[in-house]
Amino acid sequence: MSDSEKLIKKFLTDRTHITVEDCERLLTAFGYELRKGSGSHRTYHKKGGRPLTIVAPKGTKYVYSPYVDKIISQLELEA
Repeated sequence: MSDSEKLIKKFLTDRTHITVEDCERLLTAFGYELRKGSGSHRTYHKKGGRPLTIVAPKGTKYVYSPYVDKIISQLELEA
């Protein structure tokens, strides 16, 4: 199992323990690039796709689950 497959499995099974670094690794694997990272907001772009913004939370290292759900939906990880 490749690193990308393991990361996808983590996104689908344990949505409450996803870090900002996990999000960045997955998005870059799918061709997104970070174009704007100011403060706690990080915006990723892909040619022909909609921009995706993730907010890095304060006080915890885990991204809030609605942002994880948005990534799963936009990347069409669920069948």
